[in-house]
Amino acid sequence: MDSEKFKQLLHRYLSGTATDAEKEAIDAWYASYRELDDAEVFKQEEEAARIASEMHGRLSRYWAPPRRLAYRRYVMYAATVCLVVGVAWLVFRWQSDVPGGMGHEGSVATNLTYHEVSTTVRQVKQVTLPDSSTVWVNALSQLRIPESFGKTSREVYLDEGEAFFEVAPDLNKPFIVHSRGIVTRVLGTAFNITNYQRLNRITVDVAHGKVQVTGTGKRLPAAELTAAQRLTFNTLTGAYDRTVSTTGSPATWREGVVALRNASFDELALAVRNCYGIELKAGNNNISSHRYSLTIRTAYRLEETLRIICSIHQHQYRRENNEVIIY
Repeated sequence: MDSEKFKQLLHRYLSGTATDAEKEAIDAWYASYRELDDAEVFKQEEEAARIASEMHGRLSRYWAPPRRLAYRRYVMYAATVCLVVGVAWLVFRWQSDVPGGMGHEGSVATNLTYHEVSTTVRQVKQVTLPDSSTVWVNALSQLRIPESFGKTSREVYLDEGEAFFEVAPDLNKPFIVHSRGIVTRVLGTAFNITNYQRLNRITVDVAHGKVQVTGTGKRLPAAELTAAQRLTFNTLTGAYDRTVSTTGSPATWREGVVALRNASFDELALAVRNCYGIELKAGNNNISSHRYSLTIRTAYRLEETLRIICSIHQHQYRRENNEVIIY
């Protein structure tokens, strides 16, 4: 066979168009390739190496020894086991952080149903729980109460916003509030929790009695608070501090009064949003770095409150749709 016809035969073999007889001839040739000394077929060593490599790739599918197939099957099974174990671990971790799951309180995973309390702008709701405890829910807040509340435990979930709790005593069933990784536990007392996510912090203020505050994942060691004490937890950094509250009652907002003392601009903007449904914006970084001490009353018109805010640092304001810009 001349070299040109042999090359054509090779190309048909590699493209899958060769007949069975031609395939057998090529297979036999490949088996004895190392002993073949036909220099006329391949003028270049590179071409010989390329065709030999392509042929080896095609033939290896048929020559693969059984042990290699068994090894691949073993690897596949091992990978499947690892995947199942990994998914199971992720599910366990997810349940550990989900209310009603196998959480840090050691409770067993159950499919709880909840009564949800939500509020809008300028709205405060008062809720009486089955144990006679009372909860006031501030504007733009969300509180979840398990329908099984009081049967075996007393736990609620403040997912967003602010609430004041007046807890009925029960030595056998501590009252527990979950709020974004912070757990507040009491027997009978009154306290306020602020958990607006836009502030990146959670505060617990005690009106009277004693509460214990802990954090999930060991981010916050157990801390006890008594009357007039406040704990502030930074949800971004995990830092926390305990101070004495200087604003008097921690829940004057129940009467439509928001007392701000040395508040940040973000705290001021949140108070304006809760009371009037308006977004307060700083016209520059200098304004956003100011501190503010004032009392906002929902009985005041928005314009009156804005004039008070601007008078503190001698600024002005302008309205743009649903926003107020301080400049």
